[in-house]
Amino acid sequence: MKKSLLPLAIAAALSLASTAVYASEKTDAPSKTIIGADTLSGIDFYGYFRSGIAAGDNGSMKDAVGGSFEKNKLGRMGNEFDTYAEVGFGKELYNTGSESVYIQTMINMYDGDSNSNHENNFGWENMNIQFRNFMGMGETTWAGIRQYNKYSIDANDYDYWNHTNVGGGIEKMSLGQGKLSFAFLHRDIDEDLSALSEGDVDTQELIDSNQLEVMYDSQPLWDGATLAVGYKYLNADANDEQLNRVNHDYSDGQTAMVVLKQEIFDKGVNNTVIQYYGKGSALQGVTFGAADTLNGSVKEGEGWALRNYGNIPVAADWDVSHAINLAGANDIEMWNGDKGDASTASASARVTYHWSDYTRTYLEMGYFEDQKSVNGSDYDRSGAKYTIAQALSFGRDKPEIRLFASHYDSNKDNWDDNTQSFENNLSNNTWAVGIQANVFW
Repeated sequence: MKKSLLPLAIAAALSLASTAVYASEKTDAPSKTIIGADTLSGIDFYGYFRSGIAAGDNGSMKDAVGGSFEKNKLGRMGNEFDTYAEVGFGKELYNTGSESVYIQTMINMYDGDSNSNHENNFGWENMNIQFRNFMGMGETTWAGIRQYNKYSIDANDYDYWNHTNVGGGIEKMSLGQGKLSFAFLHRDIDEDLSALSEGDVDTQELIDSNQLEVMYDSQPLWDGATLAVGYKYLNADANDEQLNRVNHDYSDGQTAMVVLKQEIFDKGVNNTVIQYYGKGSALQGVTFGAADTLNGSVKEGEGWALRNYGNIPVAADWDVSHAINLAGANDIEMWNGDKGDASTASASARVTYHWSDYTRTYLEMGYFEDQKSVNGSDYDRSGAKYTIAQALSFGRDKPEIRLFASHYDSNKDNWDDNTQSFENNLSNNTWAVGIQANVFW
């Protein structure tokens, strides 16, 4: 049984605010253009697709590496052995010249073993309606399922602020020099486990939550620099199954974020991110969560994260990209009585040489260290990845096919019962050779 009245309060506030604004500014019904439902013109088609398959040290990627090896920390190139796709469509339904109504949809599919057996997982990434500029502030009023306000490090396949959520709100209202957004969101863990970070989080510990998010972004600072500031409150909203699973309560959570984006040269960009996590959200930084998930086993604690990532063209034919993630969790108290701290540090870098607009060579390297203390006992682990890849593409920064070779190292002797990471827990290092596709459109 859901236990929170927060959704009703937020819905009422949104309704009253938007009604008041519309009533004060709109006195006559606007002339409008309705686009027929059977018309194919003007349909947006967009999406994303990736696929990777390889041979390992003993011929099997499942035995040699598994699904991937800490790609959120070490980089995704030569480190994804699955197939994932997002296919979306959009259609403008109504347009007056200054206002419009837009419908957006996107389905996803995931095949974790790179060997399609016609039983792949499918789901929704987007299914929402958007009323655009009805207040005259350049805003979007929306409701439904949406990839809302996602902040991500693409090279690491990591969203550090929001996955896909159900909800509604008003987005990017012009206010001062920046844009104001607020939304009410719901995270349903039973239906979407994409928040999990490669086995570091037990699915049984994650719980549903209602979230109130406020964001002010696009604030100019100096030449080429903009600032974003966000805050999110997460109200524990456990379902009956989650409530019956434990004999304790669940803690609410909160998180805040500041992002400084700086353009470098003509095409380069660098991002610096500071994040704070409180109570039920305290482990989101060290477990590489997206700040929109509650860990139900956490009673008290605080966490933080410092991130820096970007891509810099250093010469006509050379690019360098990087991702640095530092995070900690302090004074953590679990509902089972365990107490401790945790930290993680990782860095990855990719050097690209463009032989032409159609072919390029990559060298990507990454390293991480994790530490935790539980009831006075200390644990640590570390790992590294080295990848060289040759890509074929139709233009720079376009869809590509790449051949790669990767080597992986791991050390977790005192982290997980002295098991080793690779080749059915028998080795601390392994390698893979394979092919990947990476496509945006």
